[in-house]
Amino acid sequence: MKIAVITEMGFTEKIPTNHTNMRTEFAWMYAMDADHYSIYQQSNIHNYDKVFIIFPKGRTFLSIDGGKLIDGINPVSIHLESNNFVNQLKKSNNNVYFIQEGPAWWFHNYEMKDQINFINMIRASDGIYAHNEYDAKFWKGYTDNVFVIPTLMIEETVKELEWKPQDKTIIGGNFSRWYGGMSSYMVAQEFDNDLWTISSHSQRPYEEQLVNHLPRVMWTEWMQQLSTFKYAVHLMPTIAAGTFSLNCAYFGIPCIGNEKVDTQRLCHPELSVDVDDVEQAIYLAKRLKKDELFYEHCSKTSKENYRRYYDIKIWKTKILNS
Repeated sequence: MKIAVITEMGFTEKIPTNHTNMRTEFAWMYAMDADHYSIYQQSNIHNYDKVFIIFPKGRTFLSIDGGKLIDGINPVSIHLESNNFVNQLKKSNNNVYFIQEGPAWWFHNYEMKDQINFINMIRASDGIYAHNEYDAKFWKGYTDNVFVIPTLMIEETVKELEWKPQDKTIIGGNFSRWYGGMSSYMVAQEFDNDLWTISSHSQRPYEEQLVNHLPRVMWTEWMQQLSTFKYAVHLMPTIAAGTFSLNCAYFGIPCIGNEKVDTQRLCHPELSVDVDDVEQAIYLAKRLKKDELFYEHCSKTSKENYRRYYDIKIWKTKILNS
């Protein structure tokens, strides 16, 4: 099967086995043996069995409650205004699909014209692949053909890593509403050890007074860093691909997190909570800390479920044969 993937990134090539930044979209492309194209190269994409579009989120200029902060032009508007974007691809390729980028509701932040154009573009395609079963319920209100594309890890560059946990806890995001870092911090305190989090665009001033920060690194280096943690907490309300929970499960790190994210719910079933149920999350943290058998059970279960649900063989069977 001949497959192409379109994103906003500028390179044109396949993803090699030893790619050091094998984050989710690169893992998908590698597993599909796909050719990658920039969104600006659509006229060069011909004779593919399947074309997957990971449409860029763009930029919006709204406050959290929808008020306009500044005037600005969403850089993806130019693609949304091109009514022939999907139809042109369908003329020279067999099937054209979208893959969800970020939270399903992100396009609600667009101007009205762009929202309508985005919906029409999705409906003109052969379907959309959602991150999670929960997201699929959302998309089925907008279009008929909805599938789920599981998050994926390619293990080649990390398979020699051993999990050597130290008594420290990793929080899966910064102190913003997007990541829910403050709620994760309130839970993580129960472990009474060194607390760490990532560095990202959402990092807030003075976070370092509460937690340590890992530097921004490529995915392989991130996995090296993660392999030293004993506990993880990720009460991120934004429902997305769930890479953090999956990476933790690969090593067997018990992770308390969002029950609506498939990687969390499937790999860490007894540690999955409503992100607003901080009380239950704290209870689980206390139990992990005090009950060694419960900790060992959650660790073993997460590793087994990673292999059961997210092994690359399972992924290929589900996606390439669909």
